Amino acid sequence: MADASSHDLHPAHGGRFVLTRIGSGEPLEYVVAIHLPEGRRLEARLHWSDGQPRIEPALDDGWAEAETLKLARILRRTPRSSLTRWRGH
Repeated sequence: MADASSHDLHPAHGGRFVLTRIGSGEPLEYVVAIHLPEGRRLEARLHWSDGQPRIEPALDDGWAEAETLKLARILRRTPRSSLTRWRGH
């Protein structure tokens, strides 16, 4: 079995989204780590205000922000301790 390297965790295109829940009660809040090509990494927090998802600080990549908000819908509907998704771009 081959060991994964950090290079394997950064996509050549698109991104790998890792959302990890903070705490176990309400309100829902997640740490967001987005791994992008060329070793780029974005970090933020996701929470809900007045029923709407909020990312703070705002991401400087519009595509990554839109994909994070799509994943927020999944987590709002079915909260879990973590969620990892690969998304093409």
